[in-house]
Amino acid sequence: MAQYAQRASVAFHTQLFFKTKGIISEEAYILFVRKNAIVVLIPKYGLEGTVFFEEKDKPKPRLIYDDEIPSLKIEDTVFHIFDKVKVKIMLDSSNLQHQKIRMSLVEPQIPGISTDISDMDMNEPERKKKKLER
Repeated sequence: MAQYAQRASVAFHTQLFFKTKGIISEEAYILFVRKNAIVVLIPKYGLEGTVFFEEKDKPKPRLIYDDEIPSLKIEDTVFHIFDKVKVKIMLDSSNLQHQKIRMSLVEPQIPGISTDISDMDMNEPERKKKKLER
């Protein structure tokens, strides 16, 4: 039970940290390649997370997984272990009881998959502070 409490505490404080940071973009390295996702490590924060390429509301991209290498090909881009990528990190508060850290691909740019940096609202925490001051 102590291990579960420790893991929950780490997850909670990580969520609090990224709630104050807002949406950020950071460099990451691929640790694992899966059939529909990549698992990345963000050295700046010591954070590990999964970037999924198939989402419910979006059209499914053409994914080709090779378990011998291991690699994942999406459109014309191939991902291998230890490749450098850029990811967007944000706190998903759509379900308040089960908040999660979400990651999405920023670079390399893949049409229909990658999120654009201009889509990111970098000033979200500042906006909330100004709203509270009123």
